Amino acid sequence: MEYVAIDFQTANKWHKSACSVALVTVKDGKIIDTFYSLIRPGILHFDKENTALHGITKEMVKDAPYFDELWPLIKEKINGKTLVAHYAKFDMDVLAEELAGNELAFPSCPVFCTCVLSQAMFPEMPHHRLQDVTDKIGFNLEQRYNAMAHARACVAIVEYALKATGTEFLQDVADAYHFHLGYIGKDIVTDCELKYGRAQAYDSDFKLQRSKPITYSDMDNKEYLKYWGTGVVLMLSNKLFGSFGDAAFSIGYLLILIATILRFKDTQKPWLYGVLSISFTLGILGFFDVGRAPKK
Repeated sequence: MEYVAIDFQTANKWHKSACSVALVTVKDGKIIDTFYSLIRPGILHFDKENTALHGITKEMVKDAPYFDELWPLIKEKINGKTLVAHYAKFDMDVLAEELAGNELAFPSCPVFCTCVLSQAMFPEMPHHRLQDVTDKIGFNLEQRYNAMAHARACVAIVEYALKATGTEFLQDVADAYHFHLGYIGKDIVTDCELKYGRAQAYDSDFKLQRSKPITYSDMDNKEYLKYWGTGVVLMLSNKLFGSFGDAAFSIGYLLILIATILRFKDTQKPWLYGVLSISFTLGILGFFDVGRAPKK
């Protein structure tokens, strides 16, 4: 029995920003091949939060191969084999986004999620993060956000389950713990999930649409906050600028408009949420009597 543990790390919140990949190929319980590479994202933008986790910076990947350059080698290693990942939905989303964005053919692979496996094996655990599961089975996860460390940890979890169930195949493990394997292939991706849930299938076009968030959390969008905060301050303090008050008010309004565009431009309903956001902001500012002519 042969399978490949896979893990991606991303440069920012978008799935189509893979910055590293690791593959660990296992045959009959033994690791027979490993592969790791940095990846240069199509848009070279790294969120500070992501870099703080995995330690990868844009300087480290500026000379790395693009995903489409690595794909022939990756496809050769994974095609037709079962892919194993922790919270496999994320890694399959990254893979699907990169393939669709680069107009590359999808592989044909069953998908086995060690997070779903953990939920079935250890239902008493409050969390099923990779660190939690490796602690539970006694595996030392040395680098918490390293792609190769993640892939090796997935192998440890799978081998633990195979031994616990006394089975030889991943499908037997899934049957023993009552969950469905997922699948990634041409025009279809299904999630690995517990049998009391529903298999969610979607084509690649819908996949790309679904990856767009409805909106953002303000606290995760520092650029938005920077422009919005400055704009609000200028509009609130316009009367302190004397003859330049009108200019300060206009600049503040422009900054709030820029902030709103930054916040909602890549969301599913940018105009709706943009108008609501600006209306709410101006409504609050209006409460403070901002921009009104003084009463005579």
